Amino acid sequence: MDRFFPGPLADRGWNIMRRAGYAEQKVVGGEIGFTRRLQQTPFPRLHAYIEERDGGTRVSLHIDQKQPTYGGSRAHGGEYAGPLVEREMERIAAFFRPAAQAAPTTSYPSPDSGEGMGEVSKGGFFSRLFG
Repeated sequence: MDRFFPGPLADRGWNIMRRAGYAEQKVVGGEIGFTRRLQQTPFPRLHAYIEERDGGTRVSLHIDQKQPTYGGSRAHGGEYAGPLVEREMERIAAFFRPAAQAAPTTSYPSPDSGEGMGEVSKGGFFSRLFG
């Protein structure tokens, strides 16, 4: 299942996939491979490739049912559609939010502005702790 998330995004695709619980596996061409285990065993697992292009990120997701059994081949038993793949893509989509919807950063008043500063007592760290 493929899905394109148009930019500008809150972060790079690599960082977003890591936040979603995926581990980087390999780089193939311009795509970065990520995996996420479904249980304690290595297979089955979720496998995603991302490609950053046109200001956004394309995510290609499938389930690897078993390890490739053909020497030197990338062929494997994979599921590219189904309820589990659809639910996982929706979960990933929640992490890929536009930059405008990113978590707001906290701004603090500058010391020169006098805003929200109140009375500042003189003294060091320990005098504030112990009086």
